[in-house]
Amino acid sequence: MKQEHGAPLLASVALVAIGFMFTLLLCARRIHANRLEREDLAARRDAEPILHALLDGDEVDRTTNADDAALATMLAELSPSLAGDTRTAIAEHFESSGAIGRATRGLGHPLAHRRAESAALLGDMCSDQAEPVLLLALNDRDPDVRLAATRSLGRLRARSAVIPILHSLACRHVPRAVAANAVLTIGVAALPGLRTLINTEHPATRAAAVELLGRLGSPRDGESLRGRLADEAPVVRERACEALAYLGADDVGQALEDLLADDVRNVRAAAAAALARVGGPCNAARLLEIVHHDCAEVAEIAAATLAAIAPGIVSRAAAADDAHPRLRHAASMLQAGLA
Repeated sequence: MKQEHGAPLLASVALVAIGFMFTLLLCARRIHANRLEREDLAARRDAEPILHALLDGDEVDRTTNADDAALATMLAELSPSLAGDTRTAIAEHFESSGAIGRATRGLGHPLAHRRAESAALLGDMCSDQAEPVLLLALNDRDPDVRLAATRSLGRLRARSAVIPILHSLACRHVPRAVAANAVLTIGVAALPGLRTLINTEHPATRAAAVELLGRLGSPRDGESLRGRLADEAPVVRERACEALAYLGADDVGQALEDLLADDVRNVRAAAAAALARVGGPCNAARLLEIVHHDCAEVAEIAAATLAAIAPGIVSRAAAADDAHPRLRHAASMLQAGLA
């Protein structure tokens, strides 16, 4: 009987002890987080005069590791507005202070999170000296390090990184959004690499290059992008439709209309959507056929495109007794001013 009464008591004591230990752990973590936050705030206060001096073009004394980390963090917040002599002054400071060398050595640290921190720091130091080691970091075994290196190469606006970044994307070493944002941050300096890559033998790399060329390119790129509409890879044909629409290319309406007969649904959908931006009433007849005979996804996009480029045709077609429900819906959206 004593054993029967003792077992629940022991279980209760064990639960109380576990709860107490868990509470202690949470308190310790909170204390540690507060300490780190105070240290970070103190480091930012110490680095603030250095930041103002750099932005004003004044000379700066040698800085500590903590100053460099805080300074790089604050510079990351200002990165989009930094240009010209200011970037040069910041780069010279980090190079002369030894910060570039310290962060570079950090890329060889055995712990992945330390390598990722170093890769992120290098991107905020505005120095071309960081480019070679960051390019090597694109092949790091840890995904967080590769991601940090990709972002940093974008912030450094390293034109030499365009091809390696897109190859990393094709190999699925970095996420598509991160790679695309890095190349877009590099800007027009990325164009020579993109124009080369739209003809590479790797379909995933071609597709990424086509998409980004549509974002960064000029009307002179329309002809080369038009050639990708006949690419053997469906994903490249799809991206080419999107790129030409984004570029606002002229005289591609017929080429996009031809793709409405493509064997791949996503390509037909992309072509129908692109015609909303670069098509015209001359494409309406084929789009009407798509509304009636294609799958629901493509037909819905075709109806929306018709409403955008030929609203009069949609209104007349919807008035017929045997009008397709999608055309009636498109006409009602037009009447309501929602299309």
